[in-house]
Amino acid sequence: MKILAASGNWNLFIGRIHPLIVHLPIGILIIAFVLALLSRSSKRSGLRAALPLLLLAAALSAIASCAAGYLLSLDGGYDEQLLNTHLWLGIGVAVSSTLLYLLTVLNKLPRLQLPLFVVLLLLVSAAGHYGGSLTHGDDYLTQAMPPALQAFAGQQKAADNAPAYTNIADARLYEDLIAPVLSSRCYGCHNAQKLKGGLRLESVALIRKGGEHGPVMKDSLPEESELFKRLVLPDNDEHRMPPKGKPQLSPREVELLYWWIAQGAPTGKTVKELKPNTRIQLVLEAMTPGKALDHNEFVPEATSSSPDKKAIAALATKGVKVLPVAASSPYVSVSCVNAPGFSDADMALLHPLRAQLIWLDLSGTRITDAALPGIAQLSALTRLELKHTGIKGAAGTSLAACQELRYLNMSGTACSSAFLAGLGKNKKLRQLYLYQANTDAPTLRQLQQQLPKLAIDTGGYQLEKLASDTIIYKKKVV
Repeated sequence: MKILAASGNWNLFIGRIHPLIVHLPIGILIIAFVLALLSRSSKRSGLRAALPLLLLAAALSAIASCAAGYLLSLDGGYDEQLLNTHLWLGIGVAVSSTLLYLLTVLNKLPRLQLPLFVVLLLLVSAAGHYGGSLTHGDDYLTQAMPPALQAFAGQQKAADNAPAYTNIADARLYEDLIAPVLSSRCYGCHNAQKLKGGLRLESVALIRKGGEHGPVMKDSLPEESELFKRLVLPDNDEHRMPPKGKPQLSPREVELLYWWIAQGAPTGKTVKELKPNTRIQLVLEAMTPGKALDHNEFVPEATSSSPDKKAIAALATKGVKVLPVAASSPYVSVSCVNAPGFSDADMALLHPLRAQLIWLDLSGTRITDAALPGIAQLSALTRLELKHTGIKGAAGTSLAACQELRYLNMSGTACSSAFLAGLGKNKKLRQLYLYQANTDAPTLRQLQQQLPKLAIDTGGYQLEKLASDTIIYKKKVV
């Protein structure tokens, strides 16, 4: 069994060399073709001497590329018809380049040299096209076409992909918001032509079906769904999706996918029908067509400088994720979802980003009250997540310096009454979450009086009992 496993590993390793060497015969054959054309002139006839060596290198690299490509195909996950077409075209390139080499060395049928070169270049182009289709999907060219060229080729997209809604509340969650994200970020590797992991994502039915390793989505449980879990893995994790080097989902898109799965992955449902919570409502508002980012109260006007790249790199070594809140914004969000070991001593790593850091998630980390002075220095914060941390907030510790703070989540903490009372100094605070936190009614009433616009959510909701929730046991009568 160990010998078979080792053999499989070698096959896969050699197969993955295919993308590295597949371009060698292409470049060599183009150079040989140019030299063959130039050598037709008597002044440059000496160039013919280089042709045998170039053609030999082209033939050998084409054969090696075919062998590696075949081993790579054994890994599976490709459309069989596309794969076979690409494979036979690649074999055609190897055979033709070998034949051309032999004819050149033996000086046989010199008149066939240029026609064979033309055939070879056509084969190379066709093989490359089908290889691109295997890797990026059969529409990889039309997706990137400029509008004028799309119109000429009859591939123009409707209304420049303009959304079919004007109010985000009327948008259908899956059809208008989720499907476009999956299309732009995931379809390239998970479609009918390229079945990585045996998984297709072009419809909800295919998503529910899953791939080679089973279902990738559990309704209402995003944390247990591979479709979501793989999006938030560290960049260097081989299971992360999209893989390193591919365009990644934005924090907004990740939040949206999380909410969709948490809602049971519905189809045909509009946003207003699903009654978004406050957190996702902020994401949705920023997606309203024509709404500028600076109209979002959680994102200030872009007056800050760009974030320090060295500071971001230092945080990345700790597993901390730093992402821009939008493509054109200098502001960033910091999440420690993959850095549970983040501690009070690490707080100093955040300070170089104090002018750009507006969303901070320290949930589940090892921070304690000793981190509060460091958090208070992050004066640009608008959102702060401290769920399930050791924060209690002794008397005299507060977040008063965070005057831009609008959202604070202290769920699952033992926050003190003195700390909660101090939040009255955060005049812009609008949302406070205290589910399973150490709270007392008098302090919350006092805080509500100080901040009348503050929505305080202590959780503990009671769901309506449905008939389907009840199992009736009837004793069998003998």
